[in-house]
Amino acid sequence: MKPSRRMVLRLQILWVAVCLVLATSKLHADVIYLNDGNVLLVEKAWIDGDDVKYQTSRGVLSVPRSTVREIQAENLPPAPASSKRWSLESVVVESGTDPAKTTTSVPGGNAASNDSLIRLRQNLSTNPADPRAKTELIQTLNSVAWLHLTQGDLPAARTALEEAFNLNKRDPAIASNLAVVHLRMGNYRAAEDLLKAAIDNDRNNQEAHYLLGATYYGQEKIAQAIDEWTAGLRLGPHPEMSRSLDKAQKEARVHDQLGELLSTHFILRYDQKVSDQRLGQQILTTLEGLYGQLSNELTSRPPATIAVILYPNQTFFDITRAASWTGAMFDGKIRVPTKGLSNVTPELRSTLRHELTHAFISALPQDCPAWFNEGVAQLQEGQSAAT
Repeated sequence: MKPSRRMVLRLQILWVAVCLVLATSKLHADVIYLNDGNVLLVEKAWIDGDDVKYQTSRGVLSVPRSTVREIQAENLPPAPASSKRWSLESVVVESGTDPAKTTTSVPGGNAASNDSLIRLRQNLSTNPADPRAKTELIQTLNSVAWLHLTQGDLPAARTALEEAFNLNKRDPAIASNLAVVHLRMGNYRAAEDLLKAAIDNDRNNQEAHYLLGATYYGQEKIAQAIDEWTAGLRLGPHPEMSRSLDKAQKEARVHDQLGELLSTHFILRYDQKVSDQRLGQQILTTLEGLYGQLSNELTSRPPATIAVILYPNQTFFDITRAASWTGAMFDGKIRVPTKGLSNVTPELRSTLRHELTHAFISALPQDCPAWFNEGVAQLQEGQSAAT
């Protein structure tokens, strides 16, 4: 049974409150993220065998470890000891910084990190030729960027990484992390420029090939994405790149035949046999209007660029493998099956608003549960969430 619209709205308000607290304040607690989308704010959490135990005002409680997706410790510490680069999928760190340096760089959150940055900038200004002073500042900026990221502030993370990158444009980890942030913000061209330079410096940088392919894919440059992912896989196995390549190869057979229209925030591809350019332009105009509305209603940090694909009906289902009742979907791109439409109907506008809502929510740094994502999209679409 579906929840009532009033219940969905109350749950949305609760989740937004949790997201805002996590994004803007320093919690004196640990955070346990459960697989079902629920969040536990506790005094302290730790792993004990097959259980995750946590301290509360009622004593020590526990949940099965198998039900826990992630534990975030107090102060939202930077990358763990074995980490360096951040992955695109989870925006977590993947390979190698010194924990003694990263954890002491920002021990108390934003205030302490700002003090550290002031001191390290002064050290470098006094000794501009000192490589250690530059390295320490770069490492701290990377840690500060990670702190901003865990607090949900992508623009601040980008600013810190841009400062670090300007200090050493040949640092592959900083370039990769900055590209990941740009990708999460939908700034594909900025990410593309960074990653091309990284590959020019090191042709064997597999992660740079993977991320550059993702920038091309997000811009509907399918053939170039395939080339990058193929080159990356020659360097060794990479499961996510293999899955991305397989998906792109299926799309290429269709997308190469599609027309293309551009607007400020959208790349629209359409089948010229069943849709004309005038309809495509109407859809772009509608999407730009919805983009402005949702920017005011949902978040001031929407993705900078969104791809929208209009398919003939059967092609939509062949590409997406969606259920036969699916009216449209968002999987990083908005995909809509066309039905011989000649103009933007109220039904199509509602569908576009629904899927665009998913695109906006996916751009948030926090992982929002599926029920929240779909509930907001339904309310934005104007449909009742009641049974």
